[in-house]
Amino acid sequence: MKSSIRTACFAALLSCGAAQASYVTVVDDAAIDRGEDGWWEVLPYVFYTSGMEWFAGVGGGMSGYGQPNLNLVGTALVSTNDSALGFVYMSDLQMPRANRLFVDALIYSTRFTKDQLYIPTTGRGPNPAGNPGSPGSNDSDVDDYVFAHTEGQEYRLYLNYLLPIGDGAGANPVHTYHTRNGVVVPGSESGGREWNPLTSGRSFLKLEPYFWEQNVQDQSDYTYDEPERSVGLRFELMYDNRDYRSNPTRGSYQKFTVNRDWGDSKRPEWYTWEFEASKYVALGENKWAHQQVLAFNFWTIDTPTWNDTSVVGGQSTYQRPAWFAGARLGGWKRMRGYQTNRFYDRSAIYYSGEYRFTPKWNPMPLIPFVRRFNIPAWHWVAFGELGRVADDYDLSELHKDMKYSVGASVRVMLEGLVLQGSYAVSDQDSKVYVGVNHPF
Repeated sequence: MKSSIRTACFAALLSCGAAQASYVTVVDDAAIDRGEDGWWEVLPYVFYTSGMEWFAGVGGGMSGYGQPNLNLVGTALVSTNDSALGFVYMSDLQMPRANRLFVDALIYSTRFTKDQLYIPTTGRGPNPAGNPGSPGSNDSDVDDYVFAHTEGQEYRLYLNYLLPIGDGAGANPVHTYHTRNGVVVPGSESGGREWNPLTSGRSFLKLEPYFWEQNVQDQSDYTYDEPERSVGLRFELMYDNRDYRSNPTRGSYQKFTVNRDWGDSKRPEWYTWEFEASKYVALGENKWAHQQVLAFNFWTIDTPTWNDTSVVGGQSTYQRPAWFAGARLGGWKRMRGYQTNRFYDRSAIYYSGEYRFTPKWNPMPLIPFVRRFNIPAWHWVAFGELGRVADDYDLSELHKDMKYSVGASVRVMLEGLVLQGSYAVSDQDSKVYVGVNHPF
């Protein structure tokens, strides 16, 4: 059983009670009063993972200063094996004179000295990713990995525009939820009544310019000639018809995304498209549960430029993304029984189902340290997943020899945020992941 370096770091930060990026919504819980001027929290933490050994850091968050919907979180940590991480995230900054435009921003810097990676050890060259037997292909060997020294940088700017239709048609684009026991109170939903973007739910146009770089050196001192890098723009159209984004009980969402990297003198151009859809079915309250929900998710992605070539540095190079930037499975969000980015190729398909049980029994307010936070509910979750990657977008091939993952999760609603710890098993591994939000 192994724990992930990156997700452990994120969980340590987010457990401090920082506010969630909420797609321009404000959670209003009658059980909490943070005052008109917002609130903030700072929390030191100590944790252990096999990849970082012991690490210590401090995380902090603030919400509601300047704008009631504005959130800011950050963390910094160092470990006993000389790894380090820094992270800052701002969400839901409402722009003046353009009150339907909301801006998020991410800055993320890492140094890991023992990072388990399934990567080609010959550098980009003709880019062997996706060739039969490559470390990330569907039929690759579970032991075909390296422990690497990696240094990463990631910068993202998210421009989210709320369309004036459905539940986004009002004069005030900041939606306010009223919740009880972690469930949205009838009358304050943001969707879920019917599937019609004109009358129910909120629709967004999103632009995301980004810079993402990974510099890899394995333990035998092999170094990629250049850092692997992706610099591009993501465009997304999303119809969010969930009743409550943080903890949906009914409704659905669909989103279509195009990711374009125009390349430069050292890397090829490429683009991907992806589609994701989720559905939520409320099973209602009973003697033991405030709510029960069946949640389903589907996701697929393709890289149409995969077999195209262009000249980069005097060599013919396939127009394919770096191993960390394209179609990939494995990690806390998709295929939780596998290492992060265990599989990657031209295309991927993924299915997931969860049973979410919100017990009426809630011991959290009785725990001395924990009760200083507002924890109105927690969830017991069972889940199953199917997925695979392939070197062509062929639906028949994508549904053969699919990988599986099954597991259980405990999730806690804290200050309007869902914190989770999951245990999952697969045919190759068993993993513990900690993170933030429901996976979908």
